[in-house]
Formats: sequence, structure tokens, C-alpha cells
Amino acid sequence: LAVYAQHTANLIRWIMKKLGLTNGLEDEQTEKMQQLITAAFCLTVILTFSGYLTYKEKWSYSDSVYFTFISFTTIGFGDLYPSSNTTDFHIIFICFLILGLISLGTVIEAQTTNFGKLLHTISSSCDCLCKNRCFGMGERVPVDD
Repeated sequence: LAVYAQHTANLIRWIMKKLGLTNGLEDEQTEKMQQLITAAFCLTVILTFSGYLTYKEKWSYSDSVYFTFISFTTIGFGDLYPSSNTTDFHIIFICFLILGLISLGTVIEAQTTNFGKLLHTISSSCDCLCKNRCFGMGERVPVDD
């Protein structure tokens, strides 16, 4: 599934490039736009499937959103479950489930880049602080409280 999420992220990047959405933007701005588009795609899948469940299962919309999110994250508490037993429902359910897992994976993949940058920034600043405070000119410098 992670591979499909990566392919979906690459597809979103390609579409953005073909539509000219990235023209004149810096890499950071392009990345933020991709994250917004990815999040909007995931949210659209969740809300669409929730609407379908509200219609088909006669659930409240909030219950449908809850069930959809729990299903897409593969938590599956079991407190709600669809009662429809038709083949059409099962096919649509499986298609939405796969699409939801991929879209959620794409959002997570997009955020992984940000998390890596954050860790690098923290690591760099700690490195800099330690070198400047503890290893000045090869001698140990006392640290102020």
C-alpha cells in the first residue's frame, strides 16, 4: 500500500506540473501545494464515502464519517458495521476502502517529508548549540544555568 501511496503522490506532482500549477513557485511552495491537494483528495474520499454510507445504511452523517475514518486507518473497533449484504455494496465498499487507504497513505507520505525536515532542523540546532557551548576551541566551556 505504501508503494501505491508513493505512486499517487508522484501522480499528483505530475498533474500539478502538467497543469502549470508549479510554474514560478519555489520547491517549498510546490510541496505545500501538493500537501494541500493531497489532503483535499483524502478528505473528498472520506466525505464521499461517508455520504454513500449515510444514504445506504441510514446512518447519521457523523457516524458515517467516524466509520469511514476508523476503516481507512484500519483501526476497526467493530462498534459500527454495515448491514447491507448486496454484491454491489461490497464492491463499492472494497473500492472505497482501497482508495481511502491509498489516499490516507499519500497524506502520511507527504507529511513524512515535513517530519524529516523538522528532525534535521532540530538535529542541526542541537549540534550547533553543543559545539558552541561545550567544545569552544577544544576546551570545555562551563555552561550557564
